[in-house]
Amino acid sequence: ALIHSDLHTGSIMLNEEDTRVIDPEFSFFGPMAYDVAALLQNLVLNYLSHFAHTPDKKERADYQKYLLDMIRDIWCLFAEKFEALWVENNKGDLVPDAYWDYPGGEKAFAGFRRDYILKILQDVAGHGGIKFLRRMMGIVTVWDISSIEDNKKRAEIERMALRIGSRWLLERRDVTRIDDLIDIVIEEAPWR
Repeated sequence: ALIHSDLHTGSIMLNEEDTRVIDPEFSFFGPMAYDVAALLQNLVLNYLSHFAHTPDKKERADYQKYLLDMIRDIWCLFAEKFEALWVENNKGDLVPDAYWDYPGGEKAFAGFRRDYILKILQDVAGHGGIKFLRRMMGIVTVWDISSIEDNKKRAEIERMALRIGSRWLLERRDVTRIDDLIDIVIEEAPWR
């Protein structure tokens, strides 16, 4: 797929009527799940940063819940739209009309789509996990974390990110729904 390759909250501009993605200078053809993974990982890092940036516990918990809900919504809307477009555009030179035209063909096609979208979600977990690790151990950091002045808090949050990233990567084949990834975030970085 043609991917943005640097998709994060700072490269998406939107209002009630329009959404624009900016900064396409790193675009290339790559894994379909990469951009979704980058965006979800960026939201989780923002979630983690609020353990240091938002001292009020209720305010922090409310905002972190909002971020986790956003992660769920982004994935669910992506998967829903992806499948709808696939159903709408499932005919053509690569897929002749007769391809799914047999008794049970539509059911088989629906199962194939579900399996494919699940594979994308598992790839999101893998690519997202790698991005967590790269952001914590690489040269290019993320402001949400690097701006934490308290070294002890920043180190604790970086460890949380490393644990989340490791689990997303290593447990990616066990992921069957977006809430599996959200559960990992909550387990490794519970609301406090």
